[in-house]
Amino acid sequence: MNGSGTAVAAPQSIEEVELLVKRLYKPGSPRTIIQINDHLQQLQVSNEGWQIADALMGSSDPNVRFFAALTFTVKLNNDGSALDAETAQSVQTRLITWLIRLAGNNDSTLVTKKLCSTLTTYYLRSPVLWKRPLLHLALSMRNGDVMPEAGINVAVSMKDLLQSLSDDLVVVLLWFSSTLADEVGRMEHNTPGQAQLHDQMEVIVQDASLLLERAFSLATNDASVRIKAEALKSFLIWVNYAQPVWPRKPESLQYLRLLVPAAAQCLIDPSLQRDALDSFRDILESYTSFFQPQQMQLLARIVSEHVRPVLLQALQDKDPEGLPYGQMVIAFGDANIQQVVEQPDNIEGSDAIIKLHFDILKAPGYSGDEDELSIQSIEFWNTYIEYVNDVTYSKDADDPEPPWLDYARSVASQVIELLWAKMWAPPNAVAKDWSDAESEGFKEFRLDATDLMLSIYVFLGKDMLRQLVELALRSLEAKQWRGIEAALFCLNALADNVLEDEPSEPVLATLFGSSLFREVADFSQNIPSQARRTAIDILGSYGHYIERHAEYLPDTVRFLFASLETGLLANTAAKSIASLCSTCRVSLTSELDGFLQQYQRFLGGPTSDPYTKEKVMGAIAAIIQALRPESRKVQPLLALLENVENDINLAKASAAGGDTELAEVMGVTALTCLASIGKGLQVPEDIPIDIYDEDEQQPGKPNFWESQEGQVVQQRIMGCFSVLQVLGNSGEAIEAACQVLRSGFAEVEPGPFVLPHSVTVSFLQQCSINTPQLEAVLATACILITQHSRSNVERINDDVGAICEQVASFMRQLSGPSADPGVAQSCIDVLCRLMPCYPQILFGEASALSSQLELVLDFTIQAIDGQDPFPKRSAQEFWVRLIKPPAATIHDDVLARINQVVTVYGPRLAQTIMNQIAGLGQRSELDGLCEPLKALITNQPAAKAWLEAAIFSQSFPAVSAEVGNAEKHRFLQQIIGLRGDTRKTKDVVKEFYAACRGTVVSYGS
Repeated sequence: MNGSGTAVAAPQSIEEVELLVKRLYKPGSPRTIIQINDHLQQLQVSNEGWQIADALMGSSDPNVRFFAALTFTVKLNNDGSALDAETAQSVQTRLITWLIRLAGNNDSTLVTKKLCSTLTTYYLRSPVLWKRPLLHLALSMRNGDVMPEAGINVAVSMKDLLQSLSDDLVVVLLWFSSTLADEVGRMEHNTPGQAQLHDQMEVIVQDASLLLERAFSLATNDASVRIKAEALKSFLIWVNYAQPVWPRKPESLQYLRLLVPAAAQCLIDPSLQRDALDSFRDILESYTSFFQPQQMQLLARIVSEHVRPVLLQALQDKDPEGLPYGQMVIAFGDANIQQVVEQPDNIEGSDAIIKLHFDILKAPGYSGDEDELSIQSIEFWNTYIEYVNDVTYSKDADDPEPPWLDYARSVASQVIELLWAKMWAPPNAVAKDWSDAESEGFKEFRLDATDLMLSIYVFLGKDMLRQLVELALRSLEAKQWRGIEAALFCLNALADNVLEDEPSEPVLATLFGSSLFREVADFSQNIPSQARRTAIDILGSYGHYIERHAEYLPDTVRFLFASLETGLLANTAAKSIASLCSTCRVSLTSELDGFLQQYQRFLGGPTSDPYTKEKVMGAIAAIIQALRPESRKVQPLLALLENVENDINLAKASAAGGDTELAEVMGVTALTCLASIGKGLQVPEDIPIDIYDEDEQQPGKPNFWESQEGQVVQQRIMGCFSVLQVLGNSGEAIEAACQVLRSGFAEVEPGPFVLPHSVTVSFLQQCSINTPQLEAVLATACILITQHSRSNVERINDDVGAICEQVASFMRQLSGPSADPGVAQSCIDVLCRLMPCYPQILFGEASALSSQLELVLDFTIQAIDGQDPFPKRSAQEFWVRLIKPPAATIHDDVLARINQVVTVYGPRLAQTIMNQIAGLGQRSELDGLCEPLKALITNQPAAKAWLEAAIFSQSFPAVSAEVGNAEKHRFLQQIIGLRGDTRKTKDVVKEFYAACRGTVVSYGS
């Protein structure tokens, strides 16, 4: 087909091919290249095709010549290994002849390189080994025509041949040498079929090294720059080839290593320096051991004498052209990290590298697009600190400290200060003109820098903390807010580590006891909002420290609430208020009335939105939780609930007025805030139980929250659910209501949010199959059942029964799991929770669900037989629990009913499982299917008969012809014999699945 979709007849002559190429070829269009190549391949069925392609190489059109070379390549890839020796020799002669002619005529680079690639394909595909391709080609080039390979005299010197060749011919040889190393390097080197080609490369590298030596030895002039640049590329390709193939063949590798001094001279030549830097950096990063010690010393001198001056000038000028010079320094430092760390007195090596990395961080400009090197230099410092930490923490306690350790501490300390200085955020006048790329680059640097600081903290510990605090206080004294912000940003990243280190407390005291938080709370000062935002973050991060030092709470909380009323800071302040109040709740109870008043004032301000209201309400609720006795909680709780009720009333009024959008916003906000209050009131897990607590429950005395006063609060909470009457179609509202219900599930004592179980049941019963977020409601029911399945917790049989009746109703309405896989999975999950405490709900003789048992069980079988993975997974778990019930916790008559059900449904379950394993299921589902399969085999004596009937039934799906009755019998014997061995059963099932799918060559052999 041509580009317009019209059929194009296969060309039959040279003229037709030329016309075809000229008509179809469009530069840069892969589609037309494929079209032309498809037509040219049709010429390859006979020797005539070779002759036409051969003749095409004489076309005056370089595009035609390119496709002719491509045709040779395709022909060799497809049919090269089938050529006889005579034809192979003929092909080789053609290709060399044309390469010499193209090189001698200064033909297009594209065509010449393509022919070099074709010659490489010949080397790879020819049945006759081409022993010395570079020598053979060089000899033919010198003679101006192809020379018979068999007639090459062993005395022919590759070195002498190269001296007789023109520069253009040397470049062509370099192209061929590079292509050869690159293509052979892509082949497996440890398989017998390719071993001969790789063995021959050990001979070829000798010729390649002489070729590279010839190129590198040229006197520097305009003509030699091109040759040396190609030589650098070829040298790199050969080194990359050698890395995986010759790790234990130093004699072959040595031919390349001997070229390092000559290649390194390109690092000194200004016209070649950039190319050389890229090549040497690549080797340093990927193949460090290639360089021998004396070669590393040579590179160290070059870096010190030739790279360093250019880099320093580029850094000073903010010149992006300095990037490769800096990358070379980074790569060299990484590659020599042991010497850099352990030999700091080496002025030309280690000392120079360390100082250059300091210079990179000292360079003017902001990290990101303006300064890429500082981001990349962090990789070196990560390597440096990682090495120091490995050595420090791997030595025995009695071993002396390494002599270089004090210097490493000094280096790490300087790195901290340099990183801190580099992390200063730009002034607004600069930042507003930044592109997205510049902003993201700066953020990336900050994150990478703080990750590095975490590693440095492992090394320096409290000394590093002291240094950062001193930087912050020094900046505070000078009113350098960007410096303060950078220091706080670093301290924020270290919080988890610092808080685990008790000796750090006195250092933190100097920061939190300073005037910092009083000053940032003074909004009459012109302080960048980012500095205040980071100060807010640090209060959330160091809440546990502040909890132990209540003297710092007044300043910090005052600052947070002041920030809450500032637009740019509100969300960050709300988050930190929530964290700090949760952590320091006991110390803040005396401030509760003031917080409530501040919250009321905040509600009337512009920063009051759903997020900030939710966070602050949760924060105040956490303080309320710490009040003792319980009766003290009532009034502040009612004050919070009043705010929730105001939003609910507004939602109802908006709905009545037709403003459904505002109604949903206010209603969802109210329920979300209510859930946040419930979460805040939860007893923290780390709070110890005080056996002398005056509020401890006395025998015979009702719990406060079960008294009339406590019930008033709970009734107000339950009344908030009335908003769902106007928001029944809001998934967000349903989800928020579920969060309210769940907030009380985790409590072990009565509380305001420990609502009657009937509330959850009623909520579920009011849902229909079309209720948004029905999965969340069912998940809430699951949690309720799970919570009341724990030991020493009352059983709620009637409530669980009502839940299961509603689940059965949903299953009936769905008519099958595939109708709504999410709801189907959630329904089955509820059934899974019935074991071990509530199996009688479904299987008891007197159960109200007994009439719907068949519906429920059929639904779960359909789920396993379906295509939806999640209900399938839950149904598998359900049947595993049913087949292996915990007999010790289940009444005998219920257990007998369960066994009866399994006996009745066992054959159908076995058929469903076997059908899935035979190929109807997905491979990723096999591990899950193995669970009910193993349960049947290990718990049901009749399982063998059920599985055998299933695998030989008419319902068994059509499978590969490789799987006959013998293979089926063998599979059954294996899984029965394994008796539930998990790993082996899975392996056998996967093999059988692959055999049934026909994706294995043979099965059972």
